[in-house]
Amino acid sequence: MIGAYLMRMLDLMILGDNHIFFYFFLLILLGCSSSDRRVLVTSAGEAQGSYYHIKYLSENNIDYKNQIDSILLEIDSSLSLYREYSLISKLNKGSVIRTDSFFNTVYYAAKKVYLESHGNFDCTVSPLMKAWGFYKDMPQQSIIKDSLFFKGISDYIGFNKINLMEDSLFLPKGMSLDFNAIAQGYTVDVISRLLDQKGCLDYLVEVGGEVLAKGKNADGKIWKVGIDKPVNKIDYQDRFMLILNLDNKALATSGNYRNFYEQDGVKFSHVMNPLTCLPSRNKLLSVSVLHESCMFADAYATAFMVMGLNKSKVFLENNSSIEAYFIYSNDVGDWETFISSSLKDMVVN
Repeated sequence: MIGAYLMRMLDLMILGDNHIFFYFFLLILLGCSSSDRRVLVTSAGEAQGSYYHIKYLSENNIDYKNQIDSILLEIDSSLSLYREYSLISKLNKGSVIRTDSFFNTVYYAAKKVYLESHGNFDCTVSPLMKAWGFYKDMPQQSIIKDSLFFKGISDYIGFNKINLMEDSLFLPKGMSLDFNAIAQGYTVDVISRLLDQKGCLDYLVEVGGEVLAKGKNADGKIWKVGIDKPVNKIDYQDRFMLILNLDNKALATSGNYRNFYEQDGVKFSHVMNPLTCLPSRNKLLSVSVLHESCMFADAYATAFMVMGLNKSKVFLENNSSIEAYFIYSNDVGDWETFISSSLKDMVVN
């Protein structure tokens, strides 16, 4: 019984909101014959203001940690708001920058989702994030709630107001970028491509809660991931809404139930609505998106949190490459769920 319990726990990849801690259970390689040269390699650490956890089956126990750390540093140097020397930080301070391939890829993906979502996904929300107190350099208690103030901020919001020309980008005065809703998913994709290039056919990569799994785990089974219940405190005895078999797909989750603050009895979510300049407020509590690209899964999850339940359902009907799982509250405050039809087959019974 204990062995079976451990093996089940080893398969679980813990998902939640993008800005919380993620914990891996003790990883144990079992069931390998003496002739099997593949060894389970694990790596974990900090990146992009969050944490990453990676595990993969490697021939002859080859460890790619140095290459992975190099990728994380390069992406941080390009896209991380948590690094003052990054390209995006310099851009937000008014510098004219020469962009790199990481920046360009994320920029054009963000623009694609911005257009598809009719502006509900917008990486120019950085002034709003700061004004609402979600950055370290502005304490939440100093929040300004004057409506005229936020109306003024709207002049600096809009991805359509900026344009990347070849490898040069300049932001109009007052505008700034925040790629946090897409960069972690992109990082997952880049690390996954590295493992593909190294011939690793079986791996699970997680950065900040966004995850991509390929092949099988150490027991020869499809990787399993859990989707958290939308509560601000984790109950480790009863944590997951459901568990999925994740086979050569990426899964990203966005929610408003952990990264928020409360003032005068009102909860303010970190998910900003760029069209109203207010924190997103609708019935959705959590959105998990399945896609071939973790970068796009990450972006669509945030877009859906802003769009709300009904508009998101319509979006899914017109985009067959995207699957989603929604947790939302009904009129009396009880939880209800919606799951894409093709996603149902992935649920672990």
